[in-house]
Amino acid sequence: MKRTTAFLLVLVILLAVSGAGAEGIREWLLQSAIPTATPAPNAFRFRDGIRWGMNSQQVKAFETEPMTERSMQNWSVMFSDGKVVVSRFTADLIFMFREDRLMMISYEFPQGAQSAFQYLTGALESLYGTRTEAEPLKIKALMDTINPDRYRTDLISQACGWTHDDGTTVYLYYYSEKDFAITYVSPEMGSRIYQTNGL
Repeated sequence: MKRTTAFLLVLVILLAVSGAGAEGIREWLLQSAIPTATPAPNAFRFRDGIRWGMNSQQVKAFETEPMTERSMQNWSVMFSDGKVVVSRFTADLIFMFREDRLMMISYEFPQGAQSAFQYLTGALESLYGTRTEAEPLKIKALMDTINPDRYRTDLISQACGWTHDDGTTVYLYYYSEKDFAITYVSPEMGSRIYQTNGL
């Protein structure tokens, strides 16, 4: 009896969404993967609706690019197998999860031209307002939580930042002489970026 009821329920749902075609089914499946809590109207949304706190499966439901995953202690990293389009350029896309909750996102532009950096500075200012100077030590501390010693403070340059209405921090910076990145940091991570040993 339970199997029959479950089968009928699935059949009714499929019939309900099939009227909208394949796109309707995809939209219904995507919505079922979204956290049930309603985000604040000013909540930061990345690309096609990705939000802070999503798990890796929820992010994959939105992200169309093929991704590869790696785990490091209580962090996992999911990165694009190929380049993704960012404004007028292409970049490597990286999602960073702590205990399977999305906490940081980066676009990395290897061998990025200074003209591309300047263009993206203007594009970010058009979205988030006037930039402020960012501290290389903060950026290094953030990345050290996932991959210690990947960045050298003395190589982080031209670092600038913005704060979204919900507390999301956006950084644009060179992390070597020719490579730069845009990193988005969740409000939850924002309070964890200082080294406080001995304070």
